[in-house]
Amino acid sequence: MIHLQRLRLLYPLFQRFERALVAAVERARAGSTANDALRGLVITDEEVDQLTARTPFSDLPISDSLRQTPTLIDDTLLQSEPFAHLSALFGLNALDCAIILCCAAPELDRRYERLFAYLQDDVSLKRPTVNLAMNLFGADSAARFAVWERLALPTAPLRLHHLVDCLPDPHQREPAFLNYTLKLDTRILHALLGLPTLDARLESAVRLEAAPNGRQWVQTDGAPMVILESKARGTWHEAAQQLSAQEGFPLLWVDLEALKRLALPFDKACALAVREARLAGAALCLDNWAACLESDGQPAEWWWRLLAAYELPVLIGTTQAWEPHDPDRSRRVLRLKPDMLPYQERQRLWTTYVAQSDIALSSDDIAHLASKFRLSAAKIASAVQTALDYAATRGETVTLTDVYVGARAQSTIDMGDLAQQITPRYSWDDLVLPAEPLAQLREIPIRVQQRQRVLESWGYGVRIARNGGVNALFAGESGTGKTMAAEVIAHELGLILYRIDISSVVSKYIGETEKNLRRVFEAAEASNAVLFFDEADALFGKRSEVKDAHDRYANIEVAYLLQQIEQYDGIVILATNLRQNLDQAFTRRLDFLIDFPFPEPEYRQRIWVNHFPPAAPLAADLDLQAVAQRYPLAGGNIRNVALAAAYLAAADGGVITMQHVRHAIRREHQKMGRLMSDEQ
Repeated sequence: MIHLQRLRLLYPLFQRFERALVAAVERARAGSTANDALRGLVITDEEVDQLTARTPFSDLPISDSLRQTPTLIDDTLLQSEPFAHLSALFGLNALDCAIILCCAAPELDRRYERLFAYLQDDVSLKRPTVNLAMNLFGADSAARFAVWERLALPTAPLRLHHLVDCLPDPHQREPAFLNYTLKLDTRILHALLGLPTLDARLESAVRLEAAPNGRQWVQTDGAPMVILESKARGTWHEAAQQLSAQEGFPLLWVDLEALKRLALPFDKACALAVREARLAGAALCLDNWAACLESDGQPAEWWWRLLAAYELPVLIGTTQAWEPHDPDRSRRVLRLKPDMLPYQERQRLWTTYVAQSDIALSSDDIAHLASKFRLSAAKIASAVQTALDYAATRGETVTLTDVYVGARAQSTIDMGDLAQQITPRYSWDDLVLPAEPLAQLREIPIRVQQRQRVLESWGYGVRIARNGGVNALFAGESGTGKTMAAEVIAHELGLILYRIDISSVVSKYIGETEKNLRRVFEAAEASNAVLFFDEADALFGKRSEVKDAHDRYANIEVAYLLQQIEQYDGIVILATNLRQNLDQAFTRRLDFLIDFPFPEPEYRQRIWVNHFPPAAPLAADLDLQAVAQRYPLAGGNIRNVALAAAYLAAADGGVITMQHVRHAIRREHQKMGRLMSDEQ
């Protein structure tokens, strides 16, 4: 809604502008030709005589007695609201404010369109031109070209900050600058009217976040430029928000990747983003900094100058180390590396927030929460609040499960089409494997649960292990339980599981695969998620002998993946159907390599039993032991058969018989390209 107070403030300014406009109309009438019926269409001899008699650099025939500086251009205009605020933000003078007022007139009152058309002797010119502005605000040649300068020079405030657009006539091939039409930027018109809206052209790339205390930054000399470096984007986001809370300034978040995708030229989009920050009195918070860097690893000179000239704080978020290379820079750049909270601090915060909410958790429960979820203070507090919400929904007291639900909710991330979040459904009882691989699987969550004691309390983190990450390879045929095992581990730890879509990660374009992998690991860093790369052969095959550029880049991708896995502080599980294709140097760096064998009859029978729920109506003739002995199927195939047999039975008597199971097995064999005899 438009603030009525703003309109009351603007009204007397428009009254003053109208007096200047009326005087211009009178002068135009005094100098009009006799043949007014053809005015603007025919140039008469009398008009030519008048034009040749006039002095250079004048348009309207103004006599010396009428040459007076318009009273509109003085300090009272500059000091009146809302121009006082705009002039302070953008360095405007009184002439700039008068030009803005002139451009705003036809946007608010259509009467001015007709008046401007009359003064410009052209009914199609409903907005002021450069020439009209020079006529209105220029009492002599010097004053006229002062107007020209404020509109023509790219460094003048009106042009530098895109407050007024100078638009050429599209119907003229190379129109003179005097004929350029002036249009007030819509966002500046909204600022004059007190409308608190962001520039609509930037909506997909910028977001304003108010300061927690509702204040605006009080401008002081030496506002900092800060580089916030963290692998986890969420970590430096929270650091920026903490600075906002401490110093009392709003944040204008600018996604530079999204900014580059706008229809606007990138330089204009950047200038408009900085303008938005000025209007909001906000710190510039630049996300995806790498998107604006050029081939030399530096931003364009114009962009860096624009940031350095911004009077308020500039926060640069980056996931990789970056240094500016401008030796003449006078503004100091601070460097902060907001790391995740150490385990002891997370444990203390969990203890504090749980106690404040009267939630009954043991010290071991809190220790496991602090170890599994590397959350910030704000997210720990939010996790406890979510747990309270879930308990209140049921009308019961908070349980440990509620707290885990809250912690997982704060760990959820968005990887777009690169990964799918999986809700773990299975437990150890659902997993049917021989004793050795099952024992190996049980050791994986132990590493996560005990890493604090081993790495920090016992000192292994300093001398041996680089981090607490765990990586494992699951090798076996399709359907042997690799995905289920990943779900069981995530369920045991109470963590989120993400299945990585290999087809989305691997790209034929050079460098894109590494970019996608970096995006996956950066997003997962803040969530401590379990990353499950299914059918990973496309990424983790043997490094080939370098014969061409394609081989070289394929090897770079493998090396990059190794680096990312070693640096990741969570669990990475790789699944493959073809263990023999894996590079030996790769397998040496794995913590676990677990084989998932094709199930023997004994294990197949247990899998069959597990896939028929207790409530399923089984016929007396259904012999699952005989089925397991006769049909060599993997667990995934058995799951499909059990479900298909249930649907067949539901439509045929409501009891699952041996005939239904055999029919479903036949269909499963057909999918696998196998033949079954009638006897089978």
